[in-house]
Amino acid sequence: MDCAFPRLRKRLARTRPLAAAWLFLSLAAGGSAEVQSSPGIRQPALKLDPRCPGSEGINKLLMDSSAALQQGNYAATIQILQPFSSYICDPRVNLLLAAAFESSGDLPAAEQTLRQALSDWPANTAISTSLAREYLGSGEAQNAAEALRNFRATSRTPWQEIQMGVTVFLAAHQLEKAKALAEFGYRNYPSSQSLLLFANALQLEGRYKEVIALLESQKSIYQNSAPFLATLAESQYDAAIYDRARTNAERAISLDGNLYAAHYLLGNILLKLSDPEPAAAEYRKALELEPDQPRTYYYLALALRAQHDENDEEAILAKAIALDDHYALAHCEMGRILLNQDRLADAVAQLNLAVDDNASSEQAYYLLSRAYSRLGDKENADAMAKRLTAIRKNNHRGSTRSLGNQ
Repeated sequence: MDCAFPRLRKRLARTRPLAAAWLFLSLAAGGSAEVQSSPGIRQPALKLDPRCPGSEGINKLLMDSSAALQQGNYAATIQILQPFSSYICDPRVNLLLAAAFESSGDLPAAEQTLRQALSDWPANTAISTSLAREYLGSGEAQNAAEALRNFRATSRTPWQEIQMGVTVFLAAHQLEKAKALAEFGYRNYPSSQSLLLFANALQLEGRYKEVIALLESQKSIYQNSAPFLATLAESQYDAAIYDRARTNAERAISLDGNLYAAHYLLGNILLKLSDPEPAAAEYRKALELEPDQPRTYYYLALALRAQHDENDEEAILAKAIALDDHYALAHCEMGRILLNQDRLADAVAQLNLAVDDNASSEQAYYLLSRAYSRLGDKENADAMAKRLTAIRKNNHRGSTRSLGNQ
């Protein structure tokens, strides 16, 4: 069900470049802020530009600019660093300059600074993860993954960079890379945060049994962590172990009543247990916490449908579609309601939107066939019925292959 990943991605996309922020804090504390490179990647031998200051000059440059950045004086930071950013001097110059540009609101300049830096230092993990984060914040997941083409984590790679790498690979649907990097992060930085990121990567691969085994083995340590219990409950829900999932979701809520994922998940569990009224209450609480989640409106609509409240269901579905006009499930359910109300042309419009966004939706083709038939359009009704038969066969073959691979 991947409750956690969309919020993690959103949170990381809102924050300042992680590698640059880590560098800034290290410099402010007086550290050397060594920037790591990926092992095994051939780094061209770089000849430092003769216009670069020496090592002492670079350190002073970095300290002065980081002090200005800490004080919120972004213009001064840019003024100090920009003259040296086009030279091959030190990757930390480019990282801090990108952080200053972004903090001042000039995102294109930040992105361009990092792109140029990555071309000069292609194996530098701080630069690649910072650029990936810029792309991710702009919704360019594939470009973000491309920025991490040379990313290789070692025991010295900061956790923030590993976390960003996993988030990018998940967003780009490169699940095997995400899982491998998340597992590496958990082994090298064991914590509830790295454990749950690893669990989330496994969940997105559909490996809920492994998640349950992993989290159950750590439950004695993290039994008072609401996010941990919610993640465990999510995989138990996926495994149809609803009673145990309910217990863990309710325990998570008792520990943190403001945890969106737990309320949303408990709503789904209660709906599966044929208890729609309390399920609707959980969805409404989840929407109070995060009102911009279209899937919560969709499942609230299903809970209202189970209570035979079709008018409210239609209004709630409209909110889901307003938030995401490519939400195939919501369009399909809206089409079903309109079909029941004999608003046949409107139903056809909604159902065609559903199949545009999910061409393998059996329910949408079934309802389209009925709608066209009631409109007297036999040609389209027959076409939809034939398409439904083909989709069912294809979906059945895919389901059989998936079962064989488990």
